[in-house]
Amino acid sequence: MEQKLYSYLQSTDPSLYLFVQFISYNFLRPIEVCRLRVEDIDVKDKKLYVKTKNQPIKTKIIPDILLQQLPDMEGVDPKAFLFTKNGLLGSWKAQASHKRGEFTGRFRKVKDYFGLDDRYGLYSFRHTFITKLYRKIRETKTPFEAKSQLMLITGHTKMETLSHYLRDIDVELPEDYSSLLQ
Repeated sequence: MEQKLYSYLQSTDPSLYLFVQFISYNFLRPIEVCRLRVEDIDVKDKKLYVKTKNQPIKTKIIPDILLQQLPDMEGVDPKAFLFTKNGLLGSWKAQASHKRGEFTGRFRKVKDYFGLDDRYGLYSFRHTFITKLYRKIRETKTPFEAKSQLMLITGHTKMETLSHYLRDIDVELPEDYSSLLQ
């Protein structure tokens, strides 16, 4: 489904596609993506400066998979927003919550096209990709090591918070424990 969604977004709404990639690959909340300005994106050093819910500014790396998708921002006003109502790179005089609503509405049309219910939203991409990444890391690391590495990537500041997050989405279930009950 993920590939179908990406393919559909890429062909019908390229700026929403990039918006989703920021959620998926940088583990941002939709409102954090709405706040991004050109000055927050350092392409040369592959850094992203994000206004998050827990910190005034959080520095994150921009993974190459996302860096390749960024538009050319050379000569663009540093105060320009990355995402606007009409596309990429421009001004948009609206509160962040209204901007998030715009993208939520655009994604609702995609959900309707695919017959997805209310359990799926833009934030679901964050959950999905954290889960995918955790499972990939767990192929070679212990749960503690995987969580430690994942914290650096997702921006969670406490192991307890990340563990709660992973538990809430049932990212890892125990093996069959029948033998322990006999």
